[in-house]
Amino acid sequence: MPNESRSLTAPIPLVQTWCLLLRHEDDEISTHAKEMLLNTFGNMRAVLKFVKKHKIRV
Repeated sequence: MPNESRSLTAPIPLVQTWCLLLRHEDDEISTHAKEMLLNTFGNMRAVLKFVKKHKIRV
């Protein structure tokens, strides 16, 4: 199910942290944050839906 949204979620503060780290100047850190989001939500569309729902700054 690579393109399907997963039913998993993460605590809002954790997702906020990952979104903050996406903008980090260290590529290793920003890549890891993106991987964590994708592993949790399945795809970026699901991440964006969660972020909008919870008004998380990206």
